[in-house]
Amino acid sequence: MKSMSPAVSFLIFLFSTSSIFSSVANAARKPVLDSDGNALRSGVQYYIVSTIWGAGGASLEPRSFEKPCPKLVVLNGFQTGVPVVFYPEDTNDTTVYESSDVNIQFVPGTDPYCQTSTTWKVSDYDPSSGKWWLTIGGEVGNPGSQTLNSWFRIRKGGDGYVFSFCPAVCDSCISLCNEINRISHDTKVRLGLAKGDGGSFLFMKASEAIKQVEEKTSE
Repeated sequence: MKSMSPAVSFLIFLFSTSSIFSSVANAARKPVLDSDGNALRSGVQYYIVSTIWGAGGASLEPRSFEKPCPKLVVLNGFQTGVPVVFYPEDTNDTTVYESSDVNIQFVPGTDPYCQTSTTWKVSDYDPSSGKWWLTIGGEVGNPGSQTLNSWFRIRKGGDGYVFSFCPAVCDSCISLCNEINRISHDTKVRLGLAKGDGGSFLFMKASEAIKQVEEKTSE
């Protein structure tokens, strides 16, 4: 039997070892799980709900005469909120992994009334409150210095998952690195950067949440 050339053997070795390293790397990455224990998927609609009973889900502050085009991300108390979709930095990923950069966008992606992006971002520093608030108006994709404030991370924490703002999409950029919590301010419960540990949240698949509400209504 004719033996393989050293070059062919080396190529096979490279292919085998790279496959092994790729498998190990993927195994080390932990997917973020929804409330049913399934991996969070990009493009699928979920509700972001606080693990604190009665705190509610993430939503956009209500419209008012004074604010016809609201921007603040808030918790709406005893309600599931507005569904969001997640978009990982790696557009080839269909799974959202812990501690990886991701965009978060309210559905629909554009406010039809105000023609504003509904993608989450960390807004400019608010000197009146001394806080960095979460607002809409961010951008999906295009990782880099221009979109730095639109990238978030998710880690396991508390009774669910914790959001943080500590983007790695720009190696040369200087950025804040804080977790996100619910903060009562000006009669609202807002989401913003906080000192210490962030608030804990669950992810409920929108279709499942609607099904649960319908079942309770019919009882």
